[in-house]
Amino acid sequence: MSSTYENLKPEFEKAKQAFLSAQKVVIISHRGPDADAVGSNLALRLVLESMGKEVVSACVDPVPENSMFLDKAENYVDDFDYNEADVIVSVDCGAPKLVVFNERKAGLFDGPKPFINFDHHVSNTGFGSINPVDPDACSTCIIIYYFFQYCGWKITRNIATCLLHGIYFDTGGMMHSNTSAEVLRVCGKLMSMGANLKKISKELFHSTAINKLRLWGRILERAYINDEGVTVSAVNTDDYKACDATPQDTGGVIDYLNAVPGAQYSVLLSEDREKGIVKGSLRTQREDVNLSDIAGQWGGGGHSKASGFGMSGKLKPVMSWRVEAEDENTGEVNVKF
Repeated sequence: MSSTYENLKPEFEKAKQAFLSAQKVVIISHRGPDADAVGSNLALRLVLESMGKEVVSACVDPVPENSMFLDKAENYVDDFDYNEADVIVSVDCGAPKLVVFNERKAGLFDGPKPFINFDHHVSNTGFGSINPVDPDACSTCIIIYYFFQYCGWKITRNIATCLLHGIYFDTGGMMHSNTSAEVLRVCGKLMSMGANLKKISKELFHSTAINKLRLWGRILERAYINDEGVTVSAVNTDDYKACDATPQDTGGVIDYLNAVPGAQYSVLLSEDREKGIVKGSLRTQREDVNLSDIAGQWGGGGHSKASGFGMSGKLKPVMSWRVEAEDENTGEVNVKF
């Protein structure tokens, strides 16, 4: 069995007992949910419902279109009654602020009710009362898989699809460096349980609406490499309106920015004027760059090769030009602005 399974046994046992003693469970996905946040949420929901539990899936933002085919995805809510819950769970939340509901509900993390924090981000501080967290795991979905294995809980076809959906997304379709032999073994097991890889692959990487393509066109057209070797681009609210798109439609374009040869890393800045924030998504292919540390400078975090942050403000474009004229006598370049 994997090191994740062995290392998390004590926390798995605590989580198991909390679920067994609960009747109503609330599972929270991080703001701006991705496939791992949704897949892990719904997989856990489906297992608990099969045990007769009442389960609520919550997130302040809507489920992305590429995850709407998963069973129960349409049942997400954007708020819940804390007083009615017996156990609260967060999945794939690398930092407390990504949960968001703690800003509205005092005592969410440190109140009398168990708060279970399933996650795989190195930035996670263990903010739950129970913390099945492993930064070496490729995704939160694979941690949930090991949790089910530990508990001996049955994984159905729909549950397997939810789990594979998150693993496939967070490994970039098995192309990222977090794809190990063990990850492939787990994926094979999930497929043998009926996980629909064809549907997952199509929804995540082979289905793009025309308005999303237009938005990506703007982002790619603006891309440049700064003096520090960082590939940078940005998208603002006006772009969303012009393309009839949303911030969720930027998902996936960062991988194209990250494909620029020789770049230190890539950054996509996306504006949300309604919330008054700018989000930064960071990716790198280099082994000597730790993006979690870089994102941490702005209160964010994540993984060494994929991180993000959010900060108050708005995007302001800055344009500069320069003329380089070579001196005919000396050959020196005089820069004039």
